[in-house]
Amino acid sequence: MCKLIQFLGILILFGTNSNVHAHHSFAAEFSYENFGERQGEVVEIHFVNPHARIFFAVTGDDGNEQIWSAQTFAPQTLLRRSWNKDTIKVGDKVKISGNLGLENSHKIWIVEIELDDGSIIQPNAGAAN
Repeated sequence: MCKLIQFLGILILFGTNSNVHAHHSFAAEFSYENFGERQGEVVEIHFVNPHARIFFAVTGDDGNEQIWSAQTFAPQTLLRRSWNKDTIKVGDKVKISGNLGLENSHKIWIVEIELDDGSIIQPNAGAAN
């Protein structure tokens, strides 16, 4: 019986350990206070777990192009909110508003996306209005 309890304890420990290290906190990457927007052209999309990501080219104040990483919820969450892998496409012109990354990183947590045609997409609300 003691061996069974030890085995189950180890099994539970390993089972929960992978979940603990599988995710990070919002505050580890993004600022709660530093909110902004960037606009550019979508160059790549990753509609995969753990977070959907949109990579877009932004022209900086110095005229140089920077690639920004915008991320949002997991694809299954977005699918429940009427998104799909074709909601945003490579080549789309977007203005993305949200929480900026820490330490001047080129990251943004998506709160709202404005498409070139003026339609708005909010990950919390659903696809284009």
